[in-house]
Amino acid sequence: MTDSTQYSAMERPVITVQQGKLQGIFEDNVLGSRYLAFKGIPFAAPPVGELRFKDPKPPASWEGIRDASKNADVSIQLQTLPFSSIIGSEDCLYLNVYIPHNIYRTTRNPVMVFIHGGAFLVGNGNDINKRPDYLMAKDVILVSINYRLGALGFLNIGHEEVSGNQGLKDQVAALKWIKENIEIFGGDPNNITIFGVSAGGLSSHLLMMSPLSKGLFHKAILQSGMAKCFWAIAENAEDKAFKLASILGNDSKNPSEVIKFLQTIPANNIIKAQYEVFTPQEARIANIPFGPSIDEKSTKPFLPYPLSQLFDNEIDIPVIVGCTSHEYIMFVKDTTQETLDTTYADLEVYVKKFTNLEDSKKIARLTEKVKEHYFHNKPPTKENIPSFIRCLSDIAFSIPVKSYVNDQRKKKRAPIYYYNFSYVGNEMNNTKYILNEMPMIGASHTDDMAYLFYQPIYKANDLEPPAIGTKDRDVLEILTTMWTNFAKTGNPTPAVDEYVTTIWPPATADSFNLLDIGDTLQLLTITDHSIFEDSEDL
Repeated sequence: MTDSTQYSAMERPVITVQQGKLQGIFEDNVLGSRYLAFKGIPFAAPPVGELRFKDPKPPASWEGIRDASKNADVSIQLQTLPFSSIIGSEDCLYLNVYIPHNIYRTTRNPVMVFIHGGAFLVGNGNDINKRPDYLMAKDVILVSINYRLGALGFLNIGHEEVSGNQGLKDQVAALKWIKENIEIFGGDPNNITIFGVSAGGLSSHLLMMSPLSKGLFHKAILQSGMAKCFWAIAENAEDKAFKLASILGNDSKNPSEVIKFLQTIPANNIIKAQYEVFTPQEARIANIPFGPSIDEKSTKPFLPYPLSQLFDNEIDIPVIVGCTSHEYIMFVKDTTQETLDTTYADLEVYVKKFTNLEDSKKIARLTEKVKEHYFHNKPPTKENIPSFIRCLSDIAFSIPVKSYVNDQRKKKRAPIYYYNFSYVGNEMNNTKYILNEMPMIGASHTDDMAYLFYQPIYKANDLEPPAIGTKDRDVLEILTTMWTNFAKTGNPTPAVDEYVTTIWPPATADSFNLLDIGDTLQLLTITDHSIFEDSEDL
C-alpha cells in the first residue's frame, strides 16, 4: 500500500476508495481476535425511479468520510420465517468487506466473494444472520454482496429496455468494483474466488459462463446449485412479465407500455404480486417465479445464448462443486397424505423438466422407472418420505452436479474438486428433524453453511460457536480450511493437518474422485450410474 491508502492507527480506520473515504469498525470474532468491517459500501447507483429494471449504473462519489460501520438495506423482499411482512428497499446495491485483524495492514491477500442464495427471491449478504467470524480465522478477505431480487431483479419482458438478469448484472457490477478497489483493503485483485450456496452457487456458475464477467475472478465454489439443475433458467419469462402486469392492473401486450406502468407501481405491490404468476403446480416444482433467463435481446446480454452453448464457453478456472446428501429435506413442507399424493403425481413433471424430453411416451416410461427405483411401485406413505427426499434430491441437485463434474473431468482443463456434504451435526437445528416428526436422515440443503458462517439465528439456545474437541468444531475447521486453502492456492488440501486428514485430489479423466464430508473425510471413486444415465430413453 502507498502512504495515501494506509489504514489509520485509530480504532475506526479510514481508507480511500475511488468514490471517497470510508470509515470502518473493528468487531469481535466469536472465535477470538477481531476483524475489521467496512459495511454498506455502494457499488452501483440506487436502481430506483427510472432506473428500476435497468442495468446497474456506476456509484456516485461522496464528500467527507462515509460511515461504514453499519449494514445498508437489503433488497426488498418478503420476510422469511414466516412470509409475513416486507423488508428491505429498492436501494440495495451495497457490499461489505471484512478483513482479519492480523492481516489488515498487509497486501496481496486472497479474496473470497460470497453471493447469497434464497431462490432469487429472498436473502442478503449482510452480517445480521450470516456473520463472517469463522472465515475470518483463516487469513482471507471476505466480501459479501447484495443484488436485486424477484421481479425487480429478473423481469424479462423480451425487449431491450427490460431484458432480465438485472440481479446478475448487479453481481458483475460488484465484482468490477471489487477488482478496482480491493487492493486498497489489502486484497489481491488477481486472486478472487466467488462462492455461494443454492441460488448463490448457481449465480457463481452463471458468472463463469457470462461474457460480462470475464477476468473479474479466478476460482469458483458452487455449493448446491449450478447451471445443469433444472431450476437454473426461468421458463416463459416474457409470459410471466406480462402476467405480473396484468395482476397489477395493466393488460397491455406492448412492452414499452408495460415497462412504464410497472415503473409506477409501488415496489411492495410488485413483491406481493410476483408470487401469483405461478400456477399451483409451478409453485410446487419451480419455486422461482423470476430468476435467470436467456437475455439475448439486451444491448449487453448476460446470457446471450442457450445454456448448451454457454457451457462450451465457460471460463477455465479451478472449481469446487458439490451438494449435500439429502438436499430436499428443507423442501418438505408437510407430511400429510394429500401432499404426498400430490408430490407423487408430480414426479412425471420433475422427470420432464430434468430430462428436457418432449416425447410423452418416453417421459411416462422413465417416470415408471423412477417410481420402481425409488418407491418400489408402492403408494406414497409417511414411511417412504425418505424415498421422496432421495428421489427429488437426485433429480434437482445430485445428478446434475455429478453430470457436470463428469463432463468437465474429461476435458482435462483446470482442476475440478467434487464433494458430498453428509455431516449431520448440532449447528443446523432448524432442519435436524423434518417437522419434528422423524429423525434426520442426512444433511439438508444449506446445512453446510453453518460451518462456514456463524449464524446466530439458528443458535437460540447456545450462542457460542462449536467448542474445540467437538465433532461440529472439527467440521467447521475442515470446511473453512479447505475452502480458504482453495481461495489461496487453487488446491483445497495442499497438505494434511490435525483436522484435514485426507488429501482431496480433483476429479480427472482417469479417476472420478469424490470427497465425502461426513463424520470423517472419505475419498471415494464414482463408478455407479443413475437410472437416468442408464435409460435407453435418453
